[in-house]
Amino acid sequence: MNLREALEECLRKRPFVEEALQDDLINLSSLARVIKPDIEYLIGKEIKESAVVMAIRRREPKLQLKMQHKLQQFISSLGDIIVRSNLVAYTYKKTPALTAKQAIFLEAIKSKPSGFHSFTGGMEETTVVISEDFGTDLEHAMAGETQLGITKDLSSITLRLPNSSSEVIGLYYFFFKHIASAGVPIKEIISTTNEATFIVHNDDVNAAFATINTIKRAQ
Repeated sequence: MNLREALEECLRKRPFVEEALQDDLINLSSLARVIKPDIEYLIGKEIKESAVVMAIRRREPKLQLKMQHKLQQFISSLGDIIVRSNLVAYTYKKTPALTAKQAIFLEAIKSKPSGFHSFTGGMEETTVVISEDFGTDLEHAMAGETQLGITKDLSSITLRLPNSSSEVIGLYYFFFKHIASAGVPIKEIISTTNEATFIVHNDDVNAAFATINTIKRAQ
């Protein structure tokens, strides 16, 4: 691996640094000092800090800039932003009986189409995010299952995505970065082909919504 390749590898692992470089917000000497040990490890020999600085200056981040431009175009075409409040997240241990009990729950709420419900299954557990009004129905349906946790006072922010969303590199990172910059922790993420939903605490929903709305209008 040569110096240029090692530099790209180091920056690939530091997306925040890549963005700051594009915006000319980083002192190149300081950056070179930080990544120099990693580069030396990758190329197998010692190098001068000035050589790293020169390599950074000579970079042509065409791919990153192209990706950023495509992402900005995509963000400008986002659809409506939908906010829901009064949600609860239940987490259960995954068992062979859980799927059948999910079906019992869905049967119980089929006459309540205005509520919210989502199932996310992992290897060992399943999280169910529902409207508070569905709590009793879910608890009855899941009787006998091991509940691992429950988080109340949640809200959701759902984005309508264009059909090409799965082809856009960095889409979710883009939202994560801005929401994190607003000091908002994301409790759950729910995604489908044309929707992305972020679950946050009720106290944080206004800040998260304002952040996403500002991003959408700024593109």
